[in-house]
Amino acid sequence: MSLHEDRSGLSNAIRNLRSNGPAVLSAMTRWQKETTGLPAWLSSCRVIPDTGALLQAVLCVGPLATSAIPLLTPVFFVCLCILLIGTARRRGAQWRDLWPRTPAIAACLMLAIYVFLNATWSADPITGARKAVVYASLVLMSFAAVHSVAILDRQTLRRSGLFFAAGVLLGAIFVLVELLTQGRMSSFAMNWIPLLYPSTPKHLRITQGQVVGMDLGQLNHNVGVVMFNLWPGLLALSDLKALIRAIAIAVFLVAIGTVVMISEHSASQVGLLGSTIIVMAMWHWPRRVIRALAVLWCLSFVLVIPASVIAYQNGLHFATWLPVTARQRVIIWQYTAEQVFSHPLLGTGVESTPVLNRQQEATGIEQPQGFVFPRSLGSHAHDVYLQAWFELGAVGALLFAVAGAVVIMLITVLPASAQPFAAGTVAAFAIVGAFSWSMWQVWFMCAAALLPLYLRIAAVDLDPVKKGNQRFSTQALSTRLPTTTA
Repeated sequence: MSLHEDRSGLSNAIRNLRSNGPAVLSAMTRWQKETTGLPAWLSSCRVIPDTGALLQAVLCVGPLATSAIPLLTPVFFVCLCILLIGTARRRGAQWRDLWPRTPAIAACLMLAIYVFLNATWSADPITGARKAVVYASLVLMSFAAVHSVAILDRQTLRRSGLFFAAGVLLGAIFVLVELLTQGRMSSFAMNWIPLLYPSTPKHLRITQGQVVGMDLGQLNHNVGVVMFNLWPGLLALSDLKALIRAIAIAVFLVAIGTVVMISEHSASQVGLLGSTIIVMAMWHWPRRVIRALAVLWCLSFVLVIPASVIAYQNGLHFATWLPVTARQRVIIWQYTAEQVFSHPLLGTGVESTPVLNRQQEATGIEQPQGFVFPRSLGSHAHDVYLQAWFELGAVGALLFAVAGAVVIMLITVLPASAQPFAAGTVAAFAIVGAFSWSMWQVWFMCAAALLPLYLRIAAVDLDPVKKGNQRFSTQALSTRLPTTTA
């Protein structure tokens, strides 16, 4: 064969490769995906709904369902996280993108490690270990889901935020109807679905074995969920235009404000007032208010014990102008604060309060004359700051304070227009947590973990305020991922 023929054959081969190469490469890529199994098939399957449409449906149904049945909050949280994290992973995000090395994640994980250790000396180690697992899982899932939002485009986020606001409004209307009818729909559901029956029927009115109504206090959990959703919902609605935005915000505010004010949940009422003041202050002094929130969060752990003692010494547990539940809390707070000094450094252990309270009840509880509640721990401290001191000790209170302060400072990475709503959300949660539920109630922990997700989705266009800070930047993640369609 001559040299000319060799060159001619090589030229033909190059031309064939140029013309058929893309098709061959596409076929090889398609074969590689098909041989990798189910995930590749799922990613191209037309049966699976569009990510944006599915996210919008979940964000609309979720707030409605959790407002109606707060115990569904963990289910909604897990579903939302799986959807967001799964979408990011399917589009090429690596785990290091979803869990970057940031002070916030480090602080929360340090607290999680300590909670695991603290559970070993709990009065109920098994329950304490379970709560530690739940807390650690929430930290990992929440941070990963927040960073996963960066993969979504602006239009998807905008529509998802509006669907979320619609779900919150529908949930508020449901709770409003329940308050006005004294729980008629919930009573009907309890009679047909035993799973919905509460652990203690103290707020229920039962006739011949049937729930015929309930005290408004039974709906405090529902009111709390609605209150937590107020400011993220308003942030989502702020993306609307002109007259439509004004009408939507007015309807939203009236609905949630009415729910909170006609309820018997005083903590949400104080939270509504306090968070509104914070939001108004953010319009004038945003940086100072954010720093003040972080400082006040830490000071809450410092001042909670002396404040509990002073309230008791000034006889607020006898003050008839206070609601009975508030007077009960004054007694619980003072007694719990007194018991903190029996284990000041490391605490009594995660979720020890219910066990110790049952032991105290078995040996007899002192209830002096005129007291509306025995001098005891109660089922929990009704104050997350005091409960942290009692169960986690000074070490846990310090880690809890630092973790919360670092998370609060993340407000600065949000767009300037979104920061007042985020600050209001933090203030509402911090205030309600100071008067209400146990810090280890799973639905309460999940409700807290959902808040940064709501704010991140409702913020829509999220770019770092400070140059070089790309922890939550859409561009920072999208530049590392392959271009895909929803």
